[in-house]
Amino acid sequence: MLAKENAVSEIDVKEAVRLAKEFATRIYEPEQISRLGLEAVERTDDGKHWLVTLGFSRPWSYPEARGSFSPLDEVLPRPKQQPEREYKVFRVDANTGAVLGIDRVEE
Repeated sequence: MLAKENAVSEIDVKEAVRLAKEFATRIYEPEQISRLGLEAVERTDDGKHWLVTLGFSRPWSYPEARGSFSPLDEVLPRPKQQPEREYKVFRVDANTGAVLGIDRVEE
């Protein structure tokens, strides 16, 4: 009879990203984030974690309309202003898939 090896199943990059997005959606739910998207992903040098960088916007990140309405706005509409984005790095355990922490991305 062959001895069974205790092989540890690791999560792949797609699963790490999915888990990070799911975690972000849940933890930031009260803040109603939007435009959640993947920015970058990498494996730590020791292979124990995935570092998943996600970007998103919060309701207060949208710039308010500047100035008052002008009749020219109907002819030459102002370009739509994009909201500011925030970036966070989610540390995902490569073995369990647990999100172990969130770090700010310093710009």
